[in-house]
Amino acid sequence: MRRTPGGEEVRKLIFCDFDGTVALDDVGDEIFRTLAYHTWKEPVERWKRGEISSRECLETECSGVRASPEEIEGLLSSFELDPSFPDFVRYCRKNDIPLYILSDGLDFYIKYLLERYGLGEVPFFSNRLHFSDGRLVPEFPYFVPSCGMCGNCKVAHIRRLRREGDLVVHVGDGLSDRFAAEEADVVFAKGELLEYCRRTGLPCREFSDFGDVLKALPDLKGREVPEGRRRCPDVPLLEGARPING
Repeated sequence: MRRTPGGEEVRKLIFCDFDGTVALDDVGDEIFRTLAYHTWKEPVERWKRGEISSRECLETECSGVRASPEEIEGLLSSFELDPSFPDFVRYCRKNDIPLYILSDGLDFYIKYLLERYGLGEVPFFSNRLHFSDGRLVPEFPYFVPSCGMCGNCKVAHIRRLRREGDLVVHVGDGLSDRFAAEEADVVFAKGELLEYCRRTGLPCREFSDFGDVLKALPDLKGREVPEGRRRCPDVPLLEGARPING
């Protein structure tokens, strides 16, 4: 059993993305693809090229949509979570492993889908969505102005929630996970995050679903990502921040 220099058992602390990771599909992208077919792609491509922040991307996407909560909720019935995620949650709960969802997406669909699967107690941090006269209005409670790269600063959450000696695990699939991955000790990656890790030499473990992560979790021995990969030195800790559903 691995222990800290002080003799305490090392605590695993797990953070995971939602769209394309907990959810099988990128729910946010699919919603905007459906409701803003002619305008959704340009801001996404600009964000991927680094021309705009993820906050600006989401604000632009929302501005192109006119819909009611009921209309968007009607789209959500076709989306599913990773079938192995409920077992992963149960394992973490049984073994007292803290698990948090960090998403640069929107609370509206995350809350809906988690509750549909009986997982509404899994804490998550995301951007908020409000409706005003048929318009979608995003809100960014975890935005860090001093950086401004992300609508929801995943690095700030990791730094605030980790304790000295924790083994921080991040599970993700997209470019919105790259800063969190560089902040973690162990990274499970697929999709665009996997491509990013390979391109930049960031150590990671490829995974297909949470069943793969669950199999590997008991045998994790220690840090695999070099500390020198951290590149968000001045991010505040968002003291007092609570989960969207907390």
